[in-house]
Formats: sequence, C-alpha cells, structure tokens
Amino acid sequence: MSFSFIHAADLHLDTPFEGLGQVSTVLRDRLVDASLEALDALVDHALGARALFVALAGDVYDGASRGLRAQVRLRGATERLSDAGIHTFIAHGNHDPVDEGWSAVRAWPERVRVFSAHAAETHALTAADGTPVTITGTSFPVRDVTEGLHARFPRPAGPGFHVAVLHANVGAAPDHAAYSPCRLEDLVALGYDAWLLGHIHRRAILRARTPLVAYPGNLQGRSFKPAECGPKGALRGDVDAGVATPTFIDLAPIRFEGLNVDVSACTELGAVFEACRAAADAVRTPGRTTLARGTLRGRTPAYDDLMTPSAAELLRGLQETTRGAPDLLWTALALEVQPVRALEALRPRDDLAGELVREMDRLIAEPDLVRRLLVTAAPNALRELLAETDDATLALWLAEAAEQALHLLEGDA
Repeated sequence: MSFSFIHAADLHLDTPFEGLGQVSTVLRDRLVDASLEALDALVDHALGARALFVALAGDVYDGASRGLRAQVRLRGATERLSDAGIHTFIAHGNHDPVDEGWSAVRAWPERVRVFSAHAAETHALTAADGTPVTITGTSFPVRDVTEGLHARFPRPAGPGFHVAVLHANVGAAPDHAAYSPCRLEDLVALGYDAWLLGHIHRRAILRARTPLVAYPGNLQGRSFKPAECGPKGALRGDVDAGVATPTFIDLAPIRFEGLNVDVSACTELGAVFEACRAAADAVRTPGRTTLARGTLRGRTPAYDDLMTPSAAELLRGLQETTRGAPDLLWTALALEVQPVRALEALRPRDDLAGELVREMDRLIAEPDLVRRLLVTAAPNALRELLAETDDATLALWLAEAAEQALHLLEGDA
C-alpha cells in the first residue's frame, strides 16, 4: 500500500485579519488575498504530490455567511483537483455550519463530497495499487455543537486504510471553545487508521503511531495571537504498509511572528537595534512576507536610553532598517524592560526588601501556581490572557511588580 493525501483545516477563506492597526494599502490588499493564495498553494502541492485525496476538516469559511468570493475560489480549487483525478472531502465546522448561513455553490465538481451535518458518511476510494481506502466524516449542523460528534462514527469494516475527518476539540484544548469535545482515547478506540482533525489553530500531532491523530493548524495565520504565529499550512500524509507518516507543508504567503527580544546585554540603542535585526532575520523566509511584532524585554543598561524616545519612534527606526525588504515588516513594538538593579544585594537581607525579592524568585519558579492564583482572583478577566502568556512574560510581570514595590519601599515613588 502506498499513496498520499493532504490534510488541511481552518482555512477561514477570505478571513478578516485582527489587531494590525494601520497598514499600507499594498499590505492590506495582500492580507485580503492571503487565505485564497494559501488555498491555491494547497492545490498546487496536492497536484505535485499526486495525492489520492484532500481532506478539509472544518471552518473552510470564516462565517456562516461564507462570502461569494471565497465560495467561488473554493469551487475553482476543487475543480482543478477533480480534473486531475484527486478527490476532495469537506467537513463544515463551527464557523461555517451547514444549517446556518448561505451557500452559492450547490453543484460541486465530480470528485467533491461535502459531509452530512446529521450523520457520519463513508466514501470508498481505491489507491493506484488497488488498496481500498475509506473516508468517513461529518459536519456541524449549527455553530454550538456541544456533544461529541465522534459518537456518530461507525467502527470501520473490511480491509484497507480507514480515515476519519472531524472538526472537534480533543482533550479540552483551553484556548478553543469546547465544540464537539472528546478524548484522544475515544478516537483511538474506534479503530480508524487516521483521524484528520480541525478546530485547533496550533499544529499538533496528538498521536503519531497508528492511528495517526493530527491537527494541521490553520492554513493561514490571522493575527499575532500565539496560536496564529509561525509557519502555517497543511499536512501531507504518506501511507506505506498501512502506516501514515505526516509531513508539514508550509503554504501561507504571510507569516505572523511575535518576537521576544532580550535586550539585557544591550548597553546602548545601536545594540538594541542589532538585537531586533537578529531576531527578525531568524524568522524571515524568502518568498513570504513576515509581519513582526516585537517586545523588548530584560533588565538592561540601555533602560534610560530606551525610555527617552517613544515606542513609536523606536518602531519607525526599525521600519527604516527594513525599508525596501518585501519579506519583512515591523508592525508594532512594545517595551517591557526594567533598569538594572542590584537585586542580588537585596536578596540575602533580613528585611522586607529581601523578603520581597525572595518571594519574587519563588513565584517565578512556580508559574503554574501564579496562574492559579490569578485566575482565582479574577477568573473572567484573566483566563484568556493567561492562556496566551508564556512563562517568560509572566516572570517579567512579577519582576515589574517587585520593582514597583521596591521603589515604594525606598521612597522612590
């Protein structure tokens, strides 16, 4: 048995982009077309790989209204695949439920199947070597599906390779709504060879051995949220001897990158700009446009120099360093820096200042405890923010709080 398939999800075709502020007209036009360009790149790769099928695991459109341009582009893409003998299987998710919204496409190309919203459907294919392949899937009828749709899936029967396509929150991922919730063991127990999932925008292989259980992540990033940053695209599954091996395919024409730039060793602004340039060079990719949002962090000797100009002036300086470079654009800059203080000298002191520094150390070493304490204090306001905050940022917040407390103790406020 030897064949390939393409697994994509959360295309959000013709999606709006979030949190970008003012951008140039040229960039705005590129952003508007980015999700559609990613779809075209997906088709090109499927054609080049001679894939047996393409599975789109939900949230193909960004909303129930779908959008005419997105629907026309998807129909054209699937027609290209169908004409080349490649099948397309489409599941709808919480953003584009079947029973809500409007659809302009009622007649799909020959080799396209849209899964029912009210039952799991199974379609049979035959690989070039004669191996039977079945693809089973289902769609969301409405946006708020709180029952596990995996319960619709029958146990596969007969020889061959059996694939399941599902839009779901497996394992209660905290930064996504609990639509169609289930556990990994629920999927494994059903007996399929591969589960091709959608809904979670961060790429993840939940299980690499049979059955393969995978999220490809969204096809094109949409903002600077952590789950939206970095390379985006699809997975290619290469099946040999009944085992699927996934490979990530980078397809998004625009990449979002949140850059944490450590400036603790920088003694003046020139060194700060060099640190920013190095951070950006590490993520820029020829042939793609990288949008960078930087955060300067650390206790730095350059603190006073950094506080003299505004963040907007520093951002303009960074933008000047990349003027004329089509593959990188700085969009925003945040300053989360602190002056260098002799905390080491305070730490052993037997007074309130020493106790404060030692308590800060303890909390920095236990970020999960800090999260639990903060959520308990203000669960609604902080839960989503903390889900997107890494340990380094949390440590910086604690250090800043300790710094302010020390200023008050020393009469600097």
